[in-house]
Amino acid sequence: MPLRLGGPRRAVMTPADVVLRGAPISTLDPARPWAQAVAVAGGVIQAVGTVGEIAELIGPDTTVVALRSDQLVLPGFIDGHTHYINGPMEAAGVVLSECETLEEVVTVLRATTPDGGPVLGGGWRSHIFPDGPHRRILDEIFGDVPAMLREISSHSLWVNSAALARAGISAATPDPDPGFSMFVRDEAGTPTGWVLEDGAMAMVRSAVSPATPDQARRELRAAQPGYAAAGLTGAFDAGVFMVDEWAAWEMLVDLDHRGELGQRVVGAKVAIFGDDPVAVLRDANQAFRSPNVTIDTLKIFVDGVPEAHTSAYLEPYDDRSDTNGPLAAPEENIRRWALEADAAGFPCHFHAIGDRAVRVALDAVAGVRSSGDSGLLHTICHGDLVDPADLPRFAELGVVHNTSGQWIASTPIDEVMMRRLGERARRHYTIRSALEVGTVVTLGADYPASSYVSTYRPLVLIESAVTRRLAGLRSGDPLPPACEALPVEAAIRAMTIDAARQLRVDHVTGSLQVGKDADLVVLNQNLFEIPAHEIAATPIALTMRGGRITHQNL
Repeated sequence: MPLRLGGPRRAVMTPADVVLRGAPISTLDPARPWAQAVAVAGGVIQAVGTVGEIAELIGPDTTVVALRSDQLVLPGFIDGHTHYINGPMEAAGVVLSECETLEEVVTVLRATTPDGGPVLGGGWRSHIFPDGPHRRILDEIFGDVPAMLREISSHSLWVNSAALARAGISAATPDPDPGFSMFVRDEAGTPTGWVLEDGAMAMVRSAVSPATPDQARRELRAAQPGYAAAGLTGAFDAGVFMVDEWAAWEMLVDLDHRGELGQRVVGAKVAIFGDDPVAVLRDANQAFRSPNVTIDTLKIFVDGVPEAHTSAYLEPYDDRSDTNGPLAAPEENIRRWALEADAAGFPCHFHAIGDRAVRVALDAVAGVRSSGDSGLLHTICHGDLVDPADLPRFAELGVVHNTSGQWIASTPIDEVMMRRLGERARRHYTIRSALEVGTVVTLGADYPASSYVSTYRPLVLIESAVTRRLAGLRSGDPLPPACEALPVEAAIRAMTIDAARQLRVDHVTGSLQVGKDADLVVLNQNLFEIPAHEIAATPIALTMRGGRITHQNL
């Protein structure tokens, strides 16, 4: 059976190491939803109760943290879909994720001075290039210096002629997966500099700037303070792409053994890499063992992204009537991987954005359920567009609906989506309806990938899921349908106990209950009492992971 993280431990009634009291505590424990104080001993929650009850556990060496009544204690935030290892590496370099226009992009690029190596970075927003970027702009600015800039969704690259030449890409180069992973070409067949999906992207990356495990280690260590300050205590790493998977997992486990990780991490093997991904996952699950890291999920790409016409829909694109969008892998492969993973005891995490891709993923799980079902919760991530007939199937089949909270907002990307999908773009992210039919809904940043806002901060995700606007906006039209906005409590659950359930770690984290790990956050405002547009701006006063304070600004 796959290795799972440790089970719950019995609390010992000796004096506590730490007591937090004075602020309301939302425990996410249905037996006792609210408390006044919590005691921590040996890294686990020793007791939850009233101030008087917890006072009995205060000894001469107990650290008592006195909180304010306007603060709020919650379980630590768990990101249900991010790129924990890749994110810090991809976010390095030239930052274009705040640029709104082509003029702003060009201004930032012209201010960039190559340091002797290639120009790297990115985050450019798709609405700036609704038909894709062209190499000529980068050629003019950087000449013979290779430039490779990631699109904000991380599903395409913008490169110049020098980068294409270094990778040996020309009009004669075949596309790795025609129609899905490819080099966009002009009428003469010459690559334009827009590179779609991982197979083609990897050909350029490996030639222009191959990432190394040492780089991954350096960037991940540097990211730890920011992750902790955002209140993160857990994360699902949805796939390693820039470095060798095996080397990345080895690095992750080593950092954990050294005490340098502030989060519990559940990692995934990406199915498109290798001929027998479940066998690799089985080996990785056994090989990489540490207190806070496990590799136990199969990540399956079903489609791509609408910006590049690579996400799969039941009806053709409005601006390309010749295609509904491709699947990322043959449907028989998707079904087979799901069956093999479930039989081996591993959950699947399906990338599915278009309504056809969602249906293919649900059908794959239906095949699992009818073939010696293990009872595992499988997950469909993103689920931007779900056909109404398929929405009840999430709950019926035991499929988690995971999506990125900060994507759920009206932005200039809406114009691109209306071009691609027409009126279908007005029914994205029907997650409240999913909740109402009994589906487990979770949120994840997909950092650094996004449609418009790149962030790893859970409170940004929570606010936009609640308002369907960009974080901080008190008014303006929400992303339709407005009725799909989540209640605050549901959005918090989506990044605490329900995310823990998705990751199969709800027996040790996700709620503040005796015997669970002391994973918690203290917020400087009570999210249940403030206007929704102030949620993301709420400072994190303290983050505790396994009883260890990883961030403090009380």
